[in-house]
Amino acid sequence: MKKNYIVLVLMLLGLLISCNNNTNRKEKQEKSVPVMAVSKTDTLIQNSFVADIQAKKNIEIRSRAAGIIEQIYVNEGQFVKKGQRLFKTNDAELRMERNKVMASLKQADADIRIAEIEVNQLQVLYAKDFVASNELNMAKAKLASTKAKRAYVDAELKAIQQKISFTNIIAPFDGVIDVIPLKEGSLVENGTLLTTLSQLNEVYAYFSIPENLYFELLAHDKMGKHQKIELILPNQEHYDYNGTLKTAEGEIDPTTGSIRYKVMFPNPKLHIKHGTSGKLVISEKEEKAIIIPQKATFSIQDKTYVFVVEKDQKVKMRNVQIGSTLSESYIISAGLKLGDAIVLEGTQSLRDGDVIKIKSTSKTRK
Repeated sequence: MKKNYIVLVLMLLGLLISCNNNTNRKEKQEKSVPVMAVSKTDTLIQNSFVADIQAKKNIEIRSRAAGIIEQIYVNEGQFVKKGQRLFKTNDAELRMERNKVMASLKQADADIRIAEIEVNQLQVLYAKDFVASNELNMAKAKLASTKAKRAYVDAELKAIQQKISFTNIIAPFDGVIDVIPLKEGSLVENGTLLTTLSQLNEVYAYFSIPENLYFELLAHDKMGKHQKIELILPNQEHYDYNGTLKTAEGEIDPTTGSIRYKVMFPNPKLHIKHGTSGKLVISEKEEKAIIIPQKATFSIQDKTYVFVVEKDQKVKMRNVQIGSTLSESYIISAGLKLGDAIVLEGTQSLRDGDVIKIKSTSKTRK
């Protein structure tokens, strides 16, 4: 009798445990989670890049002849026009050298005239057989020699005149003068830095993009199809003008795995200077995009998944491809279609094949 009682108690305990397990399993399978329906919407994607701003042209103005700075015609920060004189270095010694060479040139001209007269006379005498051909040939060779000397002296004169022109330093284009480190009276050598000139009517903002993004833009034919390119200045203000994307460099930097682009901005007031830093905000319109919250996704081995809710309210893992990242959302390029329903949050507690209770199907996220 006692044994029968024990067996009955064990059977009742087993039945109670089984009922509890079934209840827990059912509760687990029917966990209540929010759900959202996948829809398509137009959105604006914004990407930010650190930019290095450079002038359209920025060159160093250096002396091309040794001498003393005789006069400085411009001030630091001044706007100058192409051809305007900037500096003048002393050219007294060069002018003295030029005078000597000019005297040598006159002597060479005189030697040529004498040699020509001699050749003409000998040709007359040779025609009458009064002189030998060797004597005439010698006179002709002497004339050729004097002409060669004259050409050499003339080349010297042109070289000196060019050096004299180098003492007048002029602006090669319209631009703004930078710091002038030397003052009048300073001795300069050939190649001494006098100042820097920047052409600022246009500026270029250089930025780099990773090579994978570069090829992604190429694959989707998005190069240059941006809606708007803005410049954020160091004081966090938006620049008045939008930019235009220009061509990229011809190669990818092997050390950084990136390629540089540049954006041209008009700079009519010359407010932006060479070397300014800034941030580019490139906005791109995405039409009929599938956008889901980041919290609706989870990752397994570098792949991104969502739980899709099927008709029987079972959830099924599905791999999705992320096209772009917004502040708290992803734009999905593959893996979801219009009308799909996905679990909005609570994915950590779900397993593939679980049955859920739908808390909400109306919540969407743009």
